[in-house]
Amino acid sequence: MITLNNSVFSCAFDERTGALVEVVRGGMRLPFAGIGFDLGCNGENVTKVLEYDSLLENRTWNLPRILPTKGGQETPEAASYEYTANTAAFTYGAGPLTVTFAYTLLGGALKLAATVKNRGEKAAYLNTFSFLTRLNGWEDVLFDYPCNTPVGEMEAAKLSPYQVVESGLVNFATHVKADGWEANLLLIDEVEKWSCGVYHDGARTHVVYCPSLEAELLPGESLEVGSLYVQPCAPSISPYLQIRELVDSLGYRPCEGGITDGVMYSCHPAGTMDSDFPMKEDLFQYAQRLEGLKAMGIDHVWLLPVFDHNEDGVYHSNDQAVIDKRYGGEEGCKYYCDKAHELGMTVLFDYVPHGPAPEFPLARDNPDWCSKRRDGSLQDEWHCVSMDYNHPGYQKYTSDLVHGHVERFGVDGARIDCAMGGLSNWRPFSGYRPSADSVCAGVHITEAIRDGFLRGGKRSFILPENFHPIPPYYHTTDIFYGMNLYRVFVELEPKLKEDPAEFVRILTRWLEVEKQTTPENYHKMRFLGNHDTVSWVWQARRASDCYGEGGARALWAVISLIDGMPMIYHGDEDPSIYLAEGENRVEFFTRLFRRRRELIGATNATEYLYTGTPLMAFLRGEGESRRLVLVNLSDAPQSFDLSAYPGAASLVNDRTAGTVAPFDYDIYRL
Repeated sequence: MITLNNSVFSCAFDERTGALVEVVRGGMRLPFAGIGFDLGCNGENVTKVLEYDSLLENRTWNLPRILPTKGGQETPEAASYEYTANTAAFTYGAGPLTVTFAYTLLGGALKLAATVKNRGEKAAYLNTFSFLTRLNGWEDVLFDYPCNTPVGEMEAAKLSPYQVVESGLVNFATHVKADGWEANLLLIDEVEKWSCGVYHDGARTHVVYCPSLEAELLPGESLEVGSLYVQPCAPSISPYLQIRELVDSLGYRPCEGGITDGVMYSCHPAGTMDSDFPMKEDLFQYAQRLEGLKAMGIDHVWLLPVFDHNEDGVYHSNDQAVIDKRYGGEEGCKYYCDKAHELGMTVLFDYVPHGPAPEFPLARDNPDWCSKRRDGSLQDEWHCVSMDYNHPGYQKYTSDLVHGHVERFGVDGARIDCAMGGLSNWRPFSGYRPSADSVCAGVHITEAIRDGFLRGGKRSFILPENFHPIPPYYHTTDIFYGMNLYRVFVELEPKLKEDPAEFVRILTRWLEVEKQTTPENYHKMRFLGNHDTVSWVWQARRASDCYGEGGARALWAVISLIDGMPMIYHGDEDPSIYLAEGENRVEFFTRLFRRRRELIGATNATEYLYTGTPLMAFLRGEGESRRLVLVNLSDAPQSFDLSAYPGAASLVNDRTAGTVAPFDYDIYRL
């Protein structure tokens, strides 16, 4: 055995295979059965634990599939190893490749870094790399994906052998536990997206992280593929808080000083996407609606793209330097922004960095900025080229573009479309591998856009369309996109009518875990729908159509009164805007947003309470401004025991203390 230990824990490796066979912290022993690997090389997987899954035709939203073969070489023998007091490295042969697993003891975690080297005489075509963590036993193993979906703890025993439960979004942390032990397994890859899944084989539980690596590795070259962290949990602290502490210790922290509070409204002068933009107003006309939005409590207006575009739609910009004449051109844009600023509102542009159609000058005149397939042809998606966000020329162009908008119009911030990067570029800029046009590139284009605003003297107000709560984006994101909570609502939608008390319990736990896992000053956008979700993805409906009028109002209250920045989409306040019938909610939102602003204020401090009823309860704020918030997610009155809060007084209504009307909410001074 090879043993590493520090003052917190110890771990042991099989000297022959290099398999991690034991992790001990205090009296807790984690039943490891080794961490293996698989990767695609020249059209097949080398250990054959997983099926080969080509990424060549994947779209930007696709992740590698995790497909167990029910066989393969799970624990190959190490060709060589070396170790010190705090490190151990094992090298394995894998066809024309070698794979080195380098383990390092950190304060409270074991870091595993993987390096792939081509020892052959020809270029090796690489397609995915998987970290395969195995734990002895499965019948009593529970696992969950904090901040992600599927929601809540899952039992391995309820799965059939080799049935994989994959996370709904890119997942950086998996929490696993059984009788007598508890651990977190984290993957952080700053280059590409990855998939994550858990399954058992009837004897062991497998936790798989699979980065979407793509590269041509020349003879003698090597590359690193992310880092896996094994964190045995201290029993006295929440395991989710320990995830937060580990990530912070690695240096991943949110940016500070930007705009993080207020209420956002997403819209377009031509109307809504689910009604095919019927309004056809320009920005001169649309500016007359700003006073109404301000009166309703809106602080920030996110304009869907108003740049010159063809008939394919507003997200098919031909030239983002040009404001489309349909929307009043530059004069109309300046008028709109000036009007918003007079009212104390900010304006966000919706930037679309993925690229125009190939015949337009940006793509045609800058071929080196365009991503290519393996055969050298243009990568394309949505009839547009896929631009390489890693190219310094494209980054400078984008930053200058934004800076120009700040100078000409005074625009305040950005929502960034496709901020998780584009399609793999097989003719990458020097120093990058093809799959670096994913997370790495997404971070780079977000930084470039942020730089354009900072150079223009604006406070940072950056909202990347990044669905995935992964640490590499923390430093350049003012508001996290919050698609993960939306996905929770989608998953729980049937339960709101079937069992609202269970809906509240599951939602409360998920939010509590999210709160503990992410940094305290990490700010999130909260929404029940956006231009995509009301028109073509997931629910493809409005919130009121999914949850009913009462349920939607209650959920709007939840997202407006928990931590984060609530966002409503154009027409949520008045269905006639998207050519539908239904209740006008302007008064509802006006009252809700005013109470949010006046009674809760700008704070992330939230403590969730478990009621066992359809009444969602949480504490907001600190000290004298602390509030108790109750939201009834059922169609019957619900009561809350206020005996633990003597002197609590409603700031909202004069009904019986502790009783909340159907689909209503209440806020108490404590």
